[in-house]
Amino acid sequence: MQSKVTMEETVSKKKLRDACRYARAKLPPEEKKARDEAICSLIAQSPEFRRAKKVFLYVPMAGEIDLIPLAKRCRREGKTIAFPVTEVGSDRLTFRTLRQGDKLAAGAYGIPEPPADAPICMADRHTLCILPGLCYDRSGNRLGQGKGCYDRFLASFAGTAMGVVWEELLFETIPTEAHDLPVKALVTEREILRFGEKERKFGVPAPLVRGVKRAGRKLKATADRLHITEYAQKGAKQAKDTAVGLWRRFFRKGDADEAAKAAPAAEPKPKTGWRAVARPIPPILVAVTFLLVRLSRIAQDNLSRRGSEYIGVILLQVLIFLIPAVVYIRLRDEKFPDRIRFKKLQPKHAWFLVCLLVMMVTGSLLISILTGGISSLTGNFTLYNTFPARSGGSAWETVYLLLAFGVLPAFCEELVYRSVLCAEYEQVGTGTAIFVSTLFFAMLHFSFRLFPVYLWLGFLLAGAMYATRSVLAPMLLHLIYNLFCLFGQPYLSAFYVNAGSGELFIFCLMVLLLLFSAFAAGEARKIFHRYAKREDSRLDKIPPLKETAKLTAMSLATPAAALCLILWIVFS
Repeated sequence: MQSKVTMEETVSKKKLRDACRYARAKLPPEEKKARDEAICSLIAQSPEFRRAKKVFLYVPMAGEIDLIPLAKRCRREGKTIAFPVTEVGSDRLTFRTLRQGDKLAAGAYGIPEPPADAPICMADRHTLCILPGLCYDRSGNRLGQGKGCYDRFLASFAGTAMGVVWEELLFETIPTEAHDLPVKALVTEREILRFGEKERKFGVPAPLVRGVKRAGRKLKATADRLHITEYAQKGAKQAKDTAVGLWRRFFRKGDADEAAKAAPAAEPKPKTGWRAVARPIPPILVAVTFLLVRLSRIAQDNLSRRGSEYIGVILLQVLIFLIPAVVYIRLRDEKFPDRIRFKKLQPKHAWFLVCLLVMMVTGSLLISILTGGISSLTGNFTLYNTFPARSGGSAWETVYLLLAFGVLPAFCEELVYRSVLCAEYEQVGTGTAIFVSTLFFAMLHFSFRLFPVYLWLGFLLAGAMYATRSVLAPMLLHLIYNLFCLFGQPYLSAFYVNAGSGELFIFCLMVLLLLFSAFAAGEARKIFHRYAKREDSRLDKIPPLKETAKLTAMSLATPAAALCLILWIVFS
């Protein structure tokens, strides 16, 4: 194909080449070595290099980036390395394998090449070719020495072409010709740029992402100038108020008129007998979730075999916890949604929640050690046996993992076992509400060995809700604890192994637990003292221990609660 390059473009390319050669020549040797090593390190960490079985390199000439450290790494990892051989006359490149013990000898144009008897290395889709260049642009276009050897080679190359360049020799655009082919990846001493179909961010080509971001910034600036942002914020607030109104209307079965709201409520007729405290409906909700959890194991196993376990767990969380809870709230009386405590957290409770989080982790560890032995920390140790072991994976897999085993369990389980159950049972005492909700929460996980761990966690989560007056507090603590169980436990096991003493490890846990328990007790005292000043004692109704035990026993004396106990014994 005949190139259509103007004289001005030819002159500009010549000037650009001269400028790049001058910039490379004036760089101090020590700085050049550091930059080259940084580039080699980034290449070695890239997925393109890890996947590659064959790596095509070049011999650095006239200030080009030195890839000798990368070649040594290829030798250590057992990768095949090859260097180009230029055919005299046609200027075509053929890559030949450099075997152990082979020496490079001067070939065409004085460039060192593998010996003539070296075998030809055929490229495939798993081959990585690293190209030199005087400069590159941010679209992957390359400016070479001008002979077009690599351009002819790339026309039939089936693998991944990766360019290397220093940061100051990376331009926005450079002159190109019709036969010039861009590389698929470009490595500087600071970053890796990817182009074409494989350059994606969350499944979207990166050039498109960058273009959308630039357009978004321009639109935002224009909107700010025209005060559109201000109008949009006002509209969003109105939409939010409308949505909240519809939500309340849905749950409250319609709004009463203002006169009815202002009228004094009639005194309810007091209930007598076990029905006053042992409401049969809440245990039915728990029994439903228990049955659905056991049935979900069958569906989850089938989805796991099909590679859809994350999506399956997300759907099951919604079906098992969220939908039954919403239906339950909808069927209760119109005042019940006001008692489930979806209130904003206060910053003054932050230190109290931190103390509870440390107590959750250290207490869980100590209880696990007591039930499973200190040796359990050296193996596949877990505090949450419902979590699958995971390592590596794509960005989307990490998002699904966080959603399926981090966010949704924290929200859905707390909605049922802290929000709904506590709102029901606290009418006869906060102590009963905490005990019953904690008991059912511990039974939910169907594990004899970890039952004390879940009791401890449930007790602290319920305490967090009553201290902050918001169900968002146990949801937040539950979420952070889940993240620790997903990603933090390997480091904990490594810390125990490196400590070299089980007694020292247990001692450190006990000190942390006692210390932060004291902090939490002090903060709880301050919190409830402030509530007492405001005469906000509705949620602090704790009968004497004997009466609380009696009320708790009566609350659990239902057929549904007995069914929950049977299910737990059978399936644990």
